[in-house]
Amino acid sequence: MRIFRILLLALALICLVNFPGLGAEVMPWVAPTSIGGFNVEVYYANLTQEFKLDITGYRVPYDYVSQKINLKATLRPGVGFELYGLIGVIGSELKGGSLSYKGEMDGTAYGGGVRYVLLGDIFILPALSFELGVNRYSSSLTKENGKKINFRFETTELQGCVMMSKGIATVTPYLGVKFFHNWANWEDEAGGDKGKGSSGDLSPFLGGKVSFLPFLSIKGEISLGDERTYAGGINLSFGL
Repeated sequence: MRIFRILLLALALICLVNFPGLGAEVMPWVAPTSIGGFNVEVYYANLTQEFKLDITGYRVPYDYVSQKINLKATLRPGVGFELYGLIGVIGSELKGGSLSYKGEMDGTAYGGGVRYVLLGDIFILPALSFELGVNRYSSSLTKENGKKINFRFETTELQGCVMMSKGIATVTPYLGVKFFHNWANWEDEAGGDKGKGSSGDLSPFLGGKVSFLPFLSIKGEISLGDERTYAGGINLSFGL
């Protein structure tokens, strides 16, 4: 069901991209006449998700806590259509009962996706956008309740979201729903054990952006549900 919802969103996104007239009035990055642009964002995010890992034939629940510092670059080649990619570092921890498997802030993160703005931020109407992306995370967990271990944890996330935003002077509040599914692989490199796992479902979110200059803004966001997040970052935007 999780993957079906994301694929349904992907189908809607493909249909929207093939009807560019629907995005003729979009929320610009810099000026109302902007038909293209480039955006760079650096942000920190703290996330908590519940994973179920296959361990000795059982599906064992764990809380997966991760801290990420990402650099996200977005290109807007045309009206209403955006492509983005991200790279970053990640630190991870698995918590289950009295157990804690923790790593340093030395893992890797990368990914990318597409976004389409269906309705623009005009008059009293909010902007409405759809997004689809894939991200890959890899980290080493080196401590088990303080004891040294060598545990590898990797996840691949397929995600989609629907978001509404409305600019009010220099402030742009937004809210939406994220649909996601994670595939996980873990390996105890010292003991030789390995297995798989999964997580995901729905996560409503809300946030806001404050613009200080036409090209400079800061953003904060929180989410609830199956992914609990707080995040913040700084944006540089350049229009064409």
